[in-house]
Amino acid sequence: MTATHAPAAASTSPRVRFNIFEHLSGRMRLVPVLASLLLVWLFFWVQQTAFLSPRNLTNLVMQTVVVATLALGLVLVLLVAEIDLSVAALSGAAAVIAGRLATDQGWSPVLACVVALAFGVLWGLMQGTIVRYGAPSFIVTLGGSLALGGILLWLLPDAGQISLANSPLRFIAGAYLDRSVGWALALAVIVGYGVNCWTQFRARRRVGLDASVPMHLVLPVATVAVGTLVAVYVLNSYRGVPVVVAILMALLVSLSYLSTQTRWGLRIYAVGGNREAAQRAGIPVTRTLLWCFAAAGFFAALGGIFAASRLLGVSNQSGGGSLLLEAIAAAVIGGTSLFGGRGTVWSALLGALVIGSISNGMDLLGYPTEAKLAATGAILVLATLSDVVISRGSLRWPRQ
Repeated sequence: MTATHAPAAASTSPRVRFNIFEHLSGRMRLVPVLASLLLVWLFFWVQQTAFLSPRNLTNLVMQTVVVATLALGLVLVLLVAEIDLSVAALSGAAAVIAGRLATDQGWSPVLACVVALAFGVLWGLMQGTIVRYGAPSFIVTLGGSLALGGILLWLLPDAGQISLANSPLRFIAGAYLDRSVGWALALAVIVGYGVNCWTQFRARRRVGLDASVPMHLVLPVATVAVGTLVAVYVLNSYRGVPVVVAILMALLVSLSYLSTQTRWGLRIYAVGGNREAAQRAGIPVTRTLLWCFAAAGFFAALGGIFAASRLLGVSNQSGGGSLLLEAIAAAVIGGTSLFGGRGTVWSALLGALVIGSISNGMDLLGYPTEAKLAATGAILVLATLSDVVISRGSLRWPRQ
């Protein structure tokens, strides 16, 4: 009688392969974005040392806020596998509404901003309602963008612009926090993000998913802590943390929690991952879509108010130019998938920083506008290709 020997470790312990695409599609998706941002900063700092000065970094942050705010709303729409091409035009229309109410009508600046934000939410709900009946969001929001351009021109006075130089609205982008308040804000961001990571870590452990203390707790919290403390230190070295930056960070921390720790966030990722399966599981797909389009409208209107306050006025160019391109590029470059279901709200900030850093650095070096647009377009194409590769999980050319 002969003994049969099984191959060593062939049937007892399966061979585990490291698949980089699986890691890049999860939390590690932001790592290439951070590395790209650091490389961009290093390149421009070598070319012009003033690039990393507190004054220029403060200007960079102020330039980034508007794009990041619009991209934040776009991220939510992209997560449910839709697109909103009207966010830039909506920001201009909301800005002219707030400007006319605060200047010509003599309304309180707070009430004028509330009305503008409400207009953004209602416009987003209207577009989301049309999309829910099966109309392509690309066409619906493109048409909405054209209509909003007409509304902007209709609401503008005969002079073609509204000056906010003497309006209280100018203080929104011109106000800075006291240095001690800036440090308190940094501490609140770090603690809030740490609590969010700890909650996610415990949830993964509870359901039996892989939960590593170094990868899911120490590394992300340490990265955010270092980045936040350095940012506040640099901003405090000039004039302090701008109020609009504080508002944006508060929104990011809040949305980060809502999108990862609440039923609302779970529904967004489920709808974007597989809409039909989500509907069969009892998830209210229609309501989720409406919420995302409404949120995109809110952030578009908020970004328009920020832009009007920073530029001290509204004109027929508000919400135009390359703003839509930059907002979409920021969301995609930051790591949000165009195919839905993958991404994080922090990608709006990181992508906007990449776009803003390239534009700011080229301005310092004296590059023309066409060079900046070409660079932004090339980076957007590369980010889209990387998203396709990561989503497919392979570098192989697809078979016909």
